[in-house]
Amino acid sequence: MNRIYKNLLIVVFVPLLAILASCSTSMSSKSYFQLTSNLPSPASQKIKTTNRFIWIESVDMASFLNKPGIVLQTDNITYETATQNLWASTLSQQLQERLSQDLTVLLPNYLVSSQSITTPTLTVKLFIDGFHGSYTGDAIIKGRWVISDSKNNIETKPFERHVPLESNGYSALVKALSKAWQDEELDFASSIKH
Repeated sequence: MNRIYKNLLIVVFVPLLAILASCSTSMSSKSYFQLTSNLPSPASQKIKTTNRFIWIESVDMASFLNKPGIVLQTDNITYETATQNLWASTLSQQLQERLSQDLTVLLPNYLVSSQSITTPTLTVKLFIDGFHGSYTGDAIIKGRWVISDSKNNIETKPFERHVPLESNGYSALVKALSKAWQDEELDFASSIKH
């Protein structure tokens, strides 16, 4: 009886294990991407005193971008979300973190935070309508800034940037998106300084 069970196990389970093993190796692994910045990290300094505070209140994403996968526009009407090439954290969270860290470097006379700490000098809301790769070979970002000051004056600034990819692939796309975003941050910081 034991011999029959052993043979049955060998006949049934060994091929099943081989099939499962081949399936697991044939499935491609997932890659996770993080936006980068060429700006230096905010240096640890002595306590800084300022009465100017920028509150990054929110980063709102278009619904097609509010997904874990990186988005590609495959023709003039079709957008596809990657299933194996994903953002390391939500795109809105990455943009908010990048903005807070980069503006801290670009605007050293301001305290910049995504947390409401005190009455802000400026409140920033971002609406992102595009943050994707395109069949044209470009990384595209577009949206608008909405900035309000302490006197409730509201200003809006639309933006759209197209950055050509230097090579094929998701790594090149994320680098181009990072460059487009950093260029937009530089313009924004320059407008605040004036």
